[in-house]
Amino acid sequence: MLIVPKAHCDGLFTAEPQDLREVIARSRDVAHALRRVLAPDGIGVFQLNGAAAGQTVFHYHMHLIPRHHGDGLQVHSRTPGDPARLADLARQLAKALDAGA
Repeated sequence: MLIVPKAHCDGLFTAEPQDLREVIARSRDVAHALRRVLAPDGIGVFQLNGAAAGQTVFHYHMHLIPRHHGDGLQVHSRTPGDPARLADLARQLAKALDAGA
């Protein structure tokens, strides 16, 4: 799951403090929704700044990645997900977010 502010900035160093506060506040709601829908063992929170750090999209955003024991530590996947499964998951997460964290 990505959390992306509407205001453009290329990364942490150029983001407005209010945008950063809103991203972190929303990340808590999203983490609760991920936990309710997927029941992961944990959630990885990643934010990459600069190509050397692995940033590939140069608009500030935060990754929330559900993790299970035994998962490898990887931020980006090179394998696309099944579109039908992703659409179903998006509906479930939207419903969980609407229900409140």
